[in-house]
Amino acid sequence: MGSPQLTLWAAAASDSELSSTSAVGLVLAGGAVLVIAGQLLRLRLRIRRERQGGGDER
Repeated sequence: MGSPQLTLWAAAASDSELSSTSAVGLVLAGGAVLVIAGQLLRLRLRIRRERQGGGDER
């Protein structure tokens, strides 16, 4: 998978070494993106279930 974070990391690493602060920032930003994407997927699934009349049934 060519995620933007990985391609950004590869481009930055090829030019010069990243500082540890930059590396930590990239990791935290990537984690935040994953958390937000997960929350959006859960919200989509919940809305879809409610529209189909499923409610909270599992």
